[in-house]
Amino acid sequence: MSTARGSSPSAAPGTTGRPLRVVHVITTLTTGGAERQLEMLVQRSTSETATVALYEAGPVGDAMVTRGDRVRVLGMDGWRKPLAVLRLARLLRAWAPDVVHVHLLAAQLWGIPAARLAGVPVVVSSEHSLMADTVEGRPHAWWLRGLYRGLERLATHTVAVSATTAERLEGWGVAPARITVVDNGVDVEALAPRPADRAAVRAELSVADGDVALAVVGRLDPVKRVDEVLRACAPRLLAGGHVLLVAGAGDLLGELQALAADLGVAGAVRWLGPRGDVPRVLAAADVVVSASRDETFGMAVVEAVAAGLPVVFVECPALTELPTVPEGAVPAAPGAEGLRAGLAELERRGLHRRPVPAELTARYGAAAAAASVDALHRRLLAARRP
Repeated sequence: MSTARGSSPSAAPGTTGRPLRVVHVITTLTTGGAERQLEMLVQRSTSETATVALYEAGPVGDAMVTRGDRVRVLGMDGWRKPLAVLRLARLLRAWAPDVVHVHLLAAQLWGIPAARLAGVPVVVSSEHSLMADTVEGRPHAWWLRGLYRGLERLATHTVAVSATTAERLEGWGVAPARITVVDNGVDVEALAPRPADRAAVRAELSVADGDVALAVVGRLDPVKRVDEVLRACAPRLLAGGHVLLVAGAGDLLGELQALAADLGVAGAVRWLGPRGDVPRVLAAADVVVSASRDETFGMAVVEAVAAGLPVVFVECPALTELPTVPEGAVPAAPGAEGLRAGLAELERRGLHRRPVPAELTARYGAAAAAASVDALHRRLLAARRP
């Protein structure tokens, strides 16, 4: 679903006699929410698309290549980094896209200037990670705000992945007319749990049939606060009959494994690493726990609800922007004690799967999100033509 802060994204659509050529630029194609959102947009777009990952591909990139999507890794690390803008500009000139659409801060920093050097008519920036106090884990600072505003002015338009994100952008001084809200899209059909997946993944992870599988899905970095999930779940893990599935990768892996050992629950935690099959992981789970309080949308929480799972969460703008929070989703106070209280409330309500709320499907359906982005691209391109 999309909402323009300025004019309607469907107004004055551009027509070229051929599909639009759109190049998406992103930092990596690992397993984060922004990466999987890009994959969803590419999969459903009516445009001719290509994707550039600045640093590496990863599971999402591998899945896109397997599906036949056009993916290029720029390889921006090491000595090649200072030349990244010129290398990317040369690639974009060769591909001659109508639109370049950048995702995440590094792609904004390198991709927007490169697109302008290449003479790309329309440059769109999706804002996935602007929090109340940080941008992708970096504390707000005068120089970061200045850099961000300079890049925003170089772009044609900004997409906010939630109304909350749009409000934060406006708070940073971005004009409402230069922002369009396109809520992240969720593939509800793909998330429907399949018994065969549940059995296979639980067998793979040595989870007994009667055990309750708690799960956390996300990057292993400070903003996701997986340490709080470990502390919150520790009493249940120690009591037996529970396991914790941790799906994600990051620099904190060793530190979190050490914490699990200190808590005495190492044997009850399954470290899954980066997974390109999140629907299968959710099929194997019984409850999802999210301690993050730095969310612009809350994709992991929304996907859990779309899979019918009970979920405890600290912050999820996508759910709190609905008319009512789904009955199977329990908001919790920050910290391990708050999460523990949330788990107790879920147990009181019942740890069973629930039907997907109709308002969630209507607002966050994947097809609608992709169509809104396509329409925005066409409108912006039409406005740039003589």
